Amino acid sequence: MEQKGVEPPRTPVRARSPLTPTSLVERADVVPSTPEAETVLRIFHRRRQEHAALYIAETRDLASLWSDADEGDEKALHAVAAAAGLRMKLPRGEDRLRDAHVAVTDLPACFAQVEAGALPVDWFEWLIRSVLRLTHLQRRQVDERVAAWQVEAIDVERYYRELRTLIGWFCRAAVQETPQEQRSVFIQPSPDGDGTACIMIRGPIPEILAFGQRLDGAARAVQDAQRRALETGAPIPFDLDGDAAREGKHLSLAALQYAVAVRSMLETGEVEVPAPAFRISIVVPVLTMLGLSNAPATLDGRIPIPPRMARELVAKAPAFERVLTDPISGDFPPCASQTYRPTAAMAEHLRLIDPVCAVPGCTRSVMTVGEMDHIEEFDLENPARGGPTTIENLHRLCRIHHRMKTAGDLDPDRDEATGTTRWRIGGAAVCDVAMNSDLVTRELSDKLHRAWEQYSSDIEVEELTRLGVFDESPAEKVDREEAHRWGLHLTEYYSRPGYDELSDPGPPPLAALPEHRPPPY
Repeated sequence: MEQKGVEPPRTPVRARSPLTPTSLVERADVVPSTPEAETVLRIFHRRRQEHAALYIAETRDLASLWSDADEGDEKALHAVAAAAGLRMKLPRGEDRLRDAHVAVTDLPACFAQVEAGALPVDWFEWLIRSVLRLTHLQRRQVDERVAAWQVEAIDVERYYRELRTLIGWFCRAAVQETPQEQRSVFIQPSPDGDGTACIMIRGPIPEILAFGQRLDGAARAVQDAQRRALETGAPIPFDLDGDAAREGKHLSLAALQYAVAVRSMLETGEVEVPAPAFRISIVVPVLTMLGLSNAPATLDGRIPIPPRMARELVAKAPAFERVLTDPISGDFPPCASQTYRPTAAMAEHLRLIDPVCAVPGCTRSVMTVGEMDHIEEFDLENPARGGPTTIENLHRLCRIHHRMKTAGDLDPDRDEATGTTRWRIGGAAVCDVAMNSDLVTRELSDKLHRAWEQYSSDIEVEELTRLGVFDESPAEKVDREEAHRWGLHLTEYYSRPGYDELSDPGPPPLAALPEHRPPPY
């Protein structure tokens, strides 16, 4: 803990020699006055001038969107605007907005060093990440000390080393979340698309260790029960895939820990938990389901899973929800409802084409907890005057952004011709987003497109044939017959026994048929 009256260290950080073009080339370990040396110098000057100027301008613009007085929806609205302008996902846009505020407000001296070209942008961004856990006063103290360093000349290793030392001193008094405040659960699908996912539970180590011990104890008890069941012929508990019964051997502790964790009842005491109001949606192309294609399926409209896993899930499914779409484009068949609430088929289709919130950059899943929204508002009193209840006029939003859209902070407008939605964010920022109407995987889409082109070509050829376009004219027929006669004549001539190529005078002329013109050869 920081002691009162103890001044944070002011270690002087000076370079042994100034940074000049000559010393820079020496550090780059290239030969002076060569094309390589000129390239190094161009990169150096570009990053000190153009790159730094762009970063400074962008950071100031982002910082202008932030206000400490903003709360709730206003902060969320500015984050959407920042993400749209940066063309980033919303969480990253929120981070950039926060970083810009910290840079301008808490690190003004170092920010000025970036603008002057002395402090590289990458170094400054590392400084921002390093001070996020500090208080505003501590950030100002770090800013004052780092700005006094000779940052324009020291090497990168020394900068990072000195910064770690300085931040380490402040972190002893930094405001940190308690282990209790860090309790959380994260679910992360595998980036490899191999049909797996990871769940991470974070919290105070005594609680996590106790949970692990309970899970281990339960797995060992189930393993003993499996062993007894195999001996007596009783039903085998927690045999998820029938492996124990098939192999005549109990499952491993790791497999049983997983089975107990995912199959056990969740205990909530006296709190009554309602029945799940959602289901897992798996989109399986019909050709994949029939084994005629290996196009991947998708889980919850956004997570790819292997074809084999999809077929196994389909085989075990108690029921199917058929979603009819155009076989080539994947579009929903055109229909409109005269009621505010979409049909069940529309709702299912929307879950698949909008698995995440439709607001630009938002990554919240809306497969189960999202809300359907009319882009052009539905008129409850006179449906004919308002926006229709159609797929083209619907999308799914997370609850936060649905509330903001209802309040008028977000204003979408969809182009009927292109399906593109133009988002006006807070009356200022504008972002265009194409409608996701395709339920067909890219692999199947390519195959279907090629099949359609072949089908269209066959139809065209059949019609041209029926019209006689490919029929021979009388002259073409004569030419073909004469060519055939001459071919037979030449074959017979050159196939004679005792044929001598050196004394060959050439084949004799072939008498023309009365109805033919003279031979073409």
